[in-house]
Amino acid sequence: MALKLLLLLALAWPGLLCQAAEPLAAPVAGRASNGSPERLVWAGAPYAPMVIREGSLRGRGYVDRMLAEVLQPGLPPYRHETLHVSPARLDRELRESDQAVCSPAFSRTASRMTRYAFTSAIFRFLPVGVVMRRDHALAPAPRIDPQPLSLQGLLDRGVRLGLVGYRAHGGMVDLMLGAHAAQVQRFVLNTSNQSVLAMLARAHAMDATLVYEFELSYFVALQPELGEQLAWWPLEELDESQLSYIACSASPAGRRAVQAIDRLLAQPGVRERLQALYEQWLDEGSRRRLKELRLRMGSLFWRDPRD
Repeated sequence: MALKLLLLLALAWPGLLCQAAEPLAAPVAGRASNGSPERLVWAGAPYAPMVIREGSLRGRGYVDRMLAEVLQPGLPPYRHETLHVSPARLDRELRESDQAVCSPAFSRTASRMTRYAFTSAIFRFLPVGVVMRRDHALAPAPRIDPQPLSLQGLLDRGVRLGLVGYRAHGGMVDLMLGAHAAQVQRFVLNTSNQSVLAMLARAHAMDATLVYEFELSYFVALQPELGEQLAWWPLEELDESQLSYIACSASPAGRRAVQAIDRLLAQPGVRERLQALYEQWLDEGSRRRLKELRLRMGSLFWRDPRD
């Protein structure tokens, strides 16, 4: 993994989270009934490196920069605020708030689509894989191009999984996890993706976890002695890529925000910029896979064929 290059890329484009955006002189969308700018709360669990709250890269995660450089400036009628919350509170805010509350980088599931309002897709991403200790009895021998592992096979052999919050991994995988609930423990701390990796490295209460490859890269950069004990493999049961969306509260205010965001996404170059911010955290091989996929898919790259 070209980890040093990833960190240099992130440092080269500093982006601090904007807490507010100036309203336009006389906008229509984004106005409350009394004519004042409507409030739009960007809520999310601070999982690094999507959101980075500490250290030299503070504010330079790809979700940080999507907000600061694209989404907030592109929606000037709104009064923007950011809110870092636990996964449980995030679900509650999206389900119950009568204000416009939105969370970037969300996967759609059938269940979520009954509770939240979703924008069109904002970027295409590579799915999670499985991380185990290198010395685990079921861990394959290390190789430059790791071959996919079967999650079903690991579960059948009694592997215990520690998972990040209420993350959706992909239809078939989530069904498998539900069918093996006794082997699954979910951690809903604000920093649970990095905390789960630390617990796994210390052989604490789990045999494996499911995270994105760049999450492990970031962990290795911060805690090399622990991180070097871990390795990442793709999963056989997941598609080669998935789509990410913005989930908003299903209230009228939230649905107005969805419409405003979709208008922004329809502007030339907006999705390209969001995609590039995500891909800056990937290694060269992963970026090449997405480039090849985009050439193959053409106009369908940011569309779900089921829509």
